[in-house]
Amino acid sequence: MEHCCGPVDTTAPISVSVNPEARVNVARTATRLGALAPGDWHTIDVTIVNDGYVTGPLTIESDPVRGVELDLPVHQLTGEPRQDGGFRVRFDSPATVDVTLTFRALNALGGLATHSSLSLLLRSS
Repeated sequence: MEHCCGPVDTTAPISVSVNPEARVNVARTATRLGALAPGDWHTIDVTIVNDGYVTGPLTIESDPVRGVELDLPVHQLTGEPRQDGGFRVRFDSPATVDVTLTFRALNALGGLATHSSLSLLLRSS
């Protein structure tokens, strides 16, 4: 099993770790996001590492961002040590936006401090 706070081996641009207390930590990986074209839905992959074998919902929340639609599905944690997930984004027109995503397992408060939130700079051209 991978250590909870070490780097995650993934090709997804976002990694989420869930510990036994259902605390969530989210981080960017070294994988870059591809080009995002306005008007098209783009999937952003998320790797979920479940160090606590937690089962139940993993939600992604964000405040609305002008000019961007976000499709943030609820992921069901199965208790498996690793799952693939993701969300979708669509731009109305070319823009650069800062989107803050918060991940919550079992509707809990999340990780310590701001470890369950991620600021993601997205660009469409």
